[in-house]
Amino acid sequence: MSNKTTIIYVDMDNVLVDFPSAFSHYDPTYLDTIEDKDEIKGIFSKMKPIKDAIPAVEFLAMHFNVFILSTAPWNNPSAWSDKLH
Repeated sequence: MSNKTTIIYVDMDNVLVDFPSAFSHYDPTYLDTIEDKDEIKGIFSKMKPIKDAIPAVEFLAMHFNVFILSTAPWNNPSAWSDKLH
């Protein structure tokens, strides 16, 4: 049964994508020097989807209006395009 009038909002970070999964792409000593990991240029392009997150959202989208919510750190301009992709 479809209910396209119902809206479901899904957060992106640590709901659809696994934020810490990007850390393996960086030298640990470099990561230790960065306080706000979300400000590392390109980090959002390296995150892996959480297991079954994509099929779950695809299923929900067949039945509801699904919107993905996210914001990007102000000091990381690449985050905006990385999250869009």
